[in-house]
Amino acid sequence: MVPRAYVHVFSEEDVEVLPAGADNPTVIAEVMRRTGQDVRKDAIRETMVEAFTTARIDLSADDCLPAAQEWRPDLIVHDPMDYVGPFVAAACDVPVAVHTFGSDVSADFIRATIERAVTDFEGRGVRWRPPNWVLDICPPVLQVDGWQPPRGWLPLRPEAHRAPATSAARTAKPLTGLPRVLVTFGTLYTNPEVLSPLLRELAATGAGLRVTTGTTTSPDDFAVDHDLVTFEDFLPYDELLKDIDVVVAHGGAGTNLGALAAGIPLVLAPQGADQGGQAERAAAAGAAILIPPEGFIPGAVTRAVADVLGQPGYRTSARKVADQIAVMPSPADVAANLASALIDLSP
Repeated sequence: MVPRAYVHVFSEEDVEVLPAGADNPTVIAEVMRRTGQDVRKDAIRETMVEAFTTARIDLSADDCLPAAQEWRPDLIVHDPMDYVGPFVAAACDVPVAVHTFGSDVSADFIRATIERAVTDFEGRGVRWRPPNWVLDICPPVLQVDGWQPPRGWLPLRPEAHRAPATSAARTAKPLTGLPRVLVTFGTLYTNPEVLSPLLRELAATGAGLRVTTGTTTSPDDFAVDHDLVTFEDFLPYDELLKDIDVVVAHGGAGTNLGALAAGIPLVLAPQGADQGGQAERAAAAGAAILIPPEGFIPGAVTRAVADVLGQPGYRTSARKVADQIAVMPSPADVAANLASALIDLSP
């Protein structure tokens, strides 16, 4: 189930897409209307809870529930910060699996959002239900201290997204400079005014730069020498990582784990959400350098890239994380186990 604005991203995937629900900009705008705060910046905790629970449910539930009821799912999988998925699962009386997005750095916040979601569900005549399974993509070395496996825990190997074999092959443009650097700040934090000075400084070192534009910008938005910077719109992450020596990113768990699964070290500059905690775990494992928000200037990033590439320990640590990831159960194996479990649960 995908908001209509994002359906095009799935055009090359071998999956059926149900267009339904509000996209992120719509939710952000509604939260700003309700609270006067922008959740992409320094919003208070109560505003963040509103964004992930009440506002998103209000904007999506009445659209998503009929679509799910017509399609009749046997299982609903959602991430820990999505509460439309479990609402639909409870309303349709089907099992649910929560798919983690990395180390459990947001446990307290998730507990707060669950408390709000319980009330939101009750207001719509639906009873909250805990997940049947927890699909955990975090390797042990990145987990927080004292973490314990929850009920229904199933480890799941994180893999960088790759295009299905049935789609036409699209490849990233080759890079000629050295080192080869991927700069990616996700779908919400790719701000050209922030990133352009960073890209100019990295390009001045002779590095080959591959830069993702996210969903809200285009290459023309960036004030850089376009002969020195290679821009890519949406490509599978596996393709973006090819031949890359270091990833410069915002610290999102998917970005971190995709790079680390390939043994590639990172320079991380968190911009919001849980990115600070995820970046801290990668840095604690010795596989990344963390640049805090107050130190996020082009020179600091350029120096960190040089340090990561000049000190072999970072790549060695990244490869150790990759070794842990490699022995985790594959997505195909976990999917087969879930399919068997669903048969056992059927009446």
